Amino acid sequence: MKSCLVGFAVALSLAAPRSGVAEPRTFAEGSLIVPMDLAYQDHGLLQAYGLVFQLLRQEVRVYWAIDEAKTWHHAACDTPGDECTWDCAEEGSGEKCPYPTGSPDFFAAATVVWDGAGVLAAGTAIVSHGYRAGPFVIDAVDRDRALEIISAWNDEALWDANPWARRTVFRVVSVHEATAEFVAPVQKEMVAAPTIAVFSDGHEDIATSYLRAAGIPQSSGAEFPAARCGADDCGAGTANPDMLTVPSVAGDMGTCDAPNSDHRNGQLFRDGVPAYCQIMSMHWDVNRREAVECNGRACPATAADCAGQAITYHGHEVVAEVRAFLDFPVHFFAECQAVNAYENTVPNPAWPFLDDDERLGHFLTTVGRPPDCLAGGGCGLPDFDCEEGGCDGGTRDCCIPHDVKERGAGFFVAAQPDSDEIEVLHPEVPYNQFDGFFGTEGGSEPAYDLATSMGVSYVNDRSVVFITGPGGPGLQDVWMTGYKDGLCDIILYKDDDDCTNGKVSYLGGHAYTTDVPVSTHPSTQGTRLFLNALFEADCVTTVGQPDLSLTLTGPTRLEASAAEGDYVVRYSNNGLGAALDGVLTLTLPGGVSVVDAGGGTVDGSDVTFDIGSIGTVVVPGGSPPSGDRTVVLAFDGEGTYTLSARLDFVVGVTPMAAGPVTLGVGVGTDPPPADAGTDGDLDGGDGGTTDGDTTDGGSATTGGSGCGCRVIPVGGGLVALAPLLAGFLALLRRRGSRRPAKRVERAVARRAP
Repeated sequence: MKSCLVGFAVALSLAAPRSGVAEPRTFAEGSLIVPMDLAYQDHGLLQAYGLVFQLLRQEVRVYWAIDEAKTWHHAACDTPGDECTWDCAEEGSGEKCPYPTGSPDFFAAATVVWDGAGVLAAGTAIVSHGYRAGPFVIDAVDRDRALEIISAWNDEALWDANPWARRTVFRVVSVHEATAEFVAPVQKEMVAAPTIAVFSDGHEDIATSYLRAAGIPQSSGAEFPAARCGADDCGAGTANPDMLTVPSVAGDMGTCDAPNSDHRNGQLFRDGVPAYCQIMSMHWDVNRREAVECNGRACPATAADCAGQAITYHGHEVVAEVRAFLDFPVHFFAECQAVNAYENTVPNPAWPFLDDDERLGHFLTTVGRPPDCLAGGGCGLPDFDCEEGGCDGGTRDCCIPHDVKERGAGFFVAAQPDSDEIEVLHPEVPYNQFDGFFGTEGGSEPAYDLATSMGVSYVNDRSVVFITGPGGPGLQDVWMTGYKDGLCDIILYKDDDDCTNGKVSYLGGHAYTTDVPVSTHPSTQGTRLFLNALFEADCVTTVGQPDLSLTLTGPTRLEASAAEGDYVVRYSNNGLGAALDGVLTLTLPGGVSVVDAGGGTVDGSDVTFDIGSIGTVVVPGGSPPSGDRTVVLAFDGEGTYTLSARLDFVVGVTPMAAGPVTLGVGVGTDPPPADAGTDGDLDGGDGGTTDGDTTDGGSATTGGSGCGCRVIPVGGGLVALAPLLAGFLALLRRRGSRRPAKRVERAVARRAP
């Protein structure tokens, strides 16, 4: 007969959020360094980001090394009387860079593997270099696999065999190999190649020019297009699936008399969770943000006249969808006029907008209060117009900015600051990694002033400005980044359990160049900031990943006369990030047949279930964060059998897995001995089995390891510990030690040796 005892073997990974403190990590000889300073990466700088993308896509972990105590030297390093204390290339040479730089992030000895300038031969020794501007490091354990990818990226002759490396813009990326152990301060541990949505706002070719210059493709693997979108060549089902139109982002908005208030039904989402890690909007016109269309044309004068007509365009709904997107650990980038199109949006409940409170921009700034009109009806402020009954539901005469781009501020438009006068703040922040002169750009919105005349400040007085004019922050701000609604301090990166939402980056200037060498094309630095933002996002790093646990339970000892049982595979996500394209596979050994697949598909020895999107308990709504599938199995005869379950899923364009977890079954005999499992990295380890007459559970997580465990009797009964421990670990992850991610096993019983 079947036994009735229940046990859980638990192997959990504890990945505490990283604080703003960069953790020193020792890298062995043979580790690879991708320099990001102009001394060694002047030509291949932008394509270094494309290389990092491909390394992550092919499951090579990349470390972003940035010294938290670094300083910025505003003058060129070779300025007489104001020289940098570090040398430009070879430390000890006395040669200073002819441009400003940040202080080195770490020093290391290395040899040249690839040289982007084509000057240094492979094998050239570098006795000591102070690597600056946030270099990327690949651990020596991943050296061989990484070198295969790097060679394919840098050698056109290898592209036929590696078509993923083919790209229109081609530059060689410099790569060095450490000749001795070194210590580097790791601020970001990157594990997932991001999916990137480009908002087709009429100037999407600016964003795609940056991505093409870096060699970063769409999620389909195709290059981003060079031209702007046509009438029907962008969006889902086209050759450019990641180029999202305004209606596709807004989603189904319902009809005039039955508007749809779901702000997670556009193409930024899949099953209510993010379909992308990033969205980029370059120059959305504020007038188009203020447009609402019904049945493809201007809406009728009243809601009654519009009854039954579909709402086909709504600029404010785009803002609401982006706001909902930012509930997750994702990233939103806007440039030039798109900054005010989003940031200065204020809900309008009147027809035809019919806005709810979620159609609010102001991700980084407070909502301003227009000042009262003067007694005589004027404003006393330049560029403001007195509007009778213009505020507070028509009860107050107030001064409204004349420029539509400044209404609802937020931000006023500022003049372009002189490149020689900019202030570089917080060079220790990943977003702000660059080396050399920074060239500002013009356009309709080259910089931004806080609307202080309307009482505006940055939300929660957060420090979000990284490049500004001489009077900033708050005046002529060029480069700003912060968490949505100022929930957390971007300088500290994480505030315990409060930082579950996304980040927002704003860059002034219409369009930056992609020309190299960067040392003589300072406008290209703006493109670099755009690329920094891609890889800083939590959905790329260990901080914002899903944390999936997997258990396999069922009877482990059966009598030969009744060799049939129900086997349950359960999964649960306790991480910040969602998982996409989940596929659950139960693999059966010989001699085991499927009586009832429970809705799964039987293919040979596998029973598979398409799980799809898996949500997270941290951000409610959308796809459920947990679930289970039950399969009824029959065993041919006496003997031992081992079942195995695995959950495959995707984050960005990087494949990941939880498991495998195994369960031993004995028919007419004891089950196989406990399997301690294998340590996992992104893949989880094996779950264990117990011997004896029990119904046993194996468990594994992403990054976890399996173990063999027995149940704990409590008060004469038995407690199912997996849910309790999962909840406890979720709490620890969010309120944890503010230390770097570490794998820590916790088990009901000691893990088998």
